[in-house]
Amino acid sequence: MRNSPRNTRDLPDPRIRQEALEALAKYQDSSISMKRILREMRTESVTDQLFAQETLALGVIRYLNTIDFLIARSLGRKRITGLTIDQRNILRLAIYEVRWLKMKLDPSYSQQLGSSLLRVLDKALNINLDSILTRFERINQLSLEYSHPTFIVETLLEHLEEKETIALLSENNSNRTHYIRFNKLRSNSEDNLQRIMDAGIKLVSDKDIPDVYQIVSGLDLLVSSRYFTNGDILIHDKASILAVEALSPNPEDTVWDSCAAPGMKTQLISEKLQNTGHIVASDIYSDRVRAAKKRSHSLGLLNDSWIQADACKAKIEGATKILIDAPCTSTGMIQGHPSFKWRLNKDTLMSIMSVQNKILDGILNSYKNEPGTEIVYATCSILPHEGESQIDSAMSRHDIQLIDPKIPASSGYTGFKCSQRVRRLFPHKHATSGFFIAKMRIN
Repeated sequence: MRNSPRNTRDLPDPRIRQEALEALAKYQDSSISMKRILREMRTESVTDQLFAQETLALGVIRYLNTIDFLIARSLGRKRITGLTIDQRNILRLAIYEVRWLKMKLDPSYSQQLGSSLLRVLDKALNINLDSILTRFERINQLSLEYSHPTFIVETLLEHLEEKETIALLSENNSNRTHYIRFNKLRSNSEDNLQRIMDAGIKLVSDKDIPDVYQIVSGLDLLVSSRYFTNGDILIHDKASILAVEALSPNPEDTVWDSCAAPGMKTQLISEKLQNTGHIVASDIYSDRVRAAKKRSHSLGLLNDSWIQADACKAKIEGATKILIDAPCTSTGMIQGHPSFKWRLNKDTLMSIMSVQNKILDGILNSYKNEPGTEIVYATCSILPHEGESQIDSAMSRHDIQLIDPKIPASSGYTGFKCSQRVRRLFPHKHATSGFFIAKMRIN
């Protein structure tokens, strides 16, 4: 079993463990992500350094299928579904603490589980998983070894070499890399850079994008700083920034950000336009439009118009460049949001693909008589269904030309017509979220 190397640690504060169990219970009865549950419970603000970095509940979800496999193997003839939610989550948490965090087994588990389930826990803690997995097919081995659904493992193996698939799966189980950029619409970035460095926050300049910095240490300090809370500093994933870089907006452009909320890319586009030109930002949901509009104005945007609109049907007259940051499975964000991998199924994927197809098809139809219009299509996904397949489909129906996005990234998955002309970013190769980016021009 590929666990992160850790030294044996002290037992967590009972309050932290109780919050974790509450979060796991809420996750069981909810369709929202564990990250959102934790945010709403405010458990991510705990002061203990270990748990501020890797909350117990989030760790259990990261390795959920492997943990549940260990429980199922230890139950004998009983089924895991025969346990109460509380029993399941107590077992999960205990296994995660001992096998992944290398902690001592807390004596309180004896009281919580009783003798029968304590024997189950003991078996689960002593199973030689590596030995058991040798009897499994390769896809199932990797699924349990690296804690990912078989569907994702199988899909990646179809498009990547096994060595690279393993590297991606492994990286998904590590802490994500965070980046910041300074809000040039509001303040002097050089002054703020010096101030936050003086506050003990360690940054390194990104090698590819000017004025973007990787956070080496001090994320908690930065998030609690006034520079972040007032919008002078923005945490923004590098892959998302590169989607705007691919669009390459200029001050003379009229830009339509077609799926814009919550507005991070809209703000960056405004910077690129130097707060001139014009941005029309739209979203299908009115509440998201209201929230994004309010936030945009607080960040200093002067050249934006926010509207509620269905990107499948809308058309913005005069738009010269269009960004389609399409709704997606968010499988590119598994590092920070591990529950995304367990919420995904084929029905959900097909539904999301249908929405992506309608948006892309609708916009390409709307601008088919406006040659020269440039469109960037992007998804935060590691699945070809939401990237290469969508672009190949669009190319078969529309008179478009794929153009070089001119960003530091890998080519698309092989086996598609568009493979060499689209770009992918991966956590294990680029220290970003998993992202697909294609740039096209109407002929």
